[in-house]
Amino acid sequence: MVDVSETGGREMASAGDAPAPMRPVGLALLLVQRIAEWQPISASQVARRLALPKATVHRLLMALEHFGWLERQGGTRPLWSLTTRPIAIGGRAIERKSGLRMSALSVMDALRHATGETVHLGLLDGESIILIERLDGFNSVNVFLPIGTSWDLSWSSGGKAVLAHLPLDQQEAYLATPRYRRKSETDLVPREELAAELASIREQGFAMSVGVPPASSSSIGCAIFDKSGAPFAALSITGASDRLDRDGLLALSQHVTEAARRISIGMTMSPGKPRAEFPSA
Repeated sequence: MVDVSETGGREMASAGDAPAPMRPVGLALLLVQRIAEWQPISASQVARRLALPKATVHRLLMALEHFGWLERQGGTRPLWSLTTRPIAIGGRAIERKSGLRMSALSVMDALRHATGETVHLGLLDGESIILIERLDGFNSVNVFLPIGTSWDLSWSSGGKAVLAHLPLDQQEAYLATPRYRRKSETDLVPREELAAELASIREQGFAMSVGVPPASSSSIGCAIFDKSGAPFAALSITGASDRLDRDGLLALSQHVTEAARRISIGMTMSPGKPRAEFPSA
């Protein structure tokens, strides 16, 4: 396993390589990102994990608190956490970029009521997919995913559905980098295995991730396409794996594929323009 401090050190290198006037900005952004993952956390722990001087960390934390990005609890050794400001900023960025969330909400709600399961909406971000909306279902899910959770594309049904529909040259670029299995930093996924799975997903129109009961969750996901027909987001249904085995997921495939198709069509609607065609289930 890779130690957290080593990971922080690698990310620090990019901030440290920036021109001198930009370094404080890079370090502040790095602190926001890492505290979001580690919160609540003390200043000394942040300094140790990022291999930074305590005085530097303290100065940055105070500045971020002043501008409303961080908050602290406790007395002489407070614990630091993010405020809700990143949510507000991120929400505006998402809507400005695509209008995806507003287009998807009514479809997601209908899907939740039709299946009783939790529905997730993810947005493509480089080689990751970020959860931007979640509507909780009536059935158990076993895993609670906060908004902003990010995964490698190969680690979720939604991510794999998007990856499978990317142009082949982009898939090849992705597969050129070794990929680890989820929750593992030693077990590599053979390139041929992942490539074959992506080909199967592209053909059937959806991806599945079957968990191991009783504690895990399973999911089924489909890509959402923009007005040019490019995959840029994903819709998925998630539920407890002791209820949603492979057969249970397959029974939901028509629901999720039709919902994803409706959102894709909604993303292209504008006066005087025809609807684009998207892959069907």
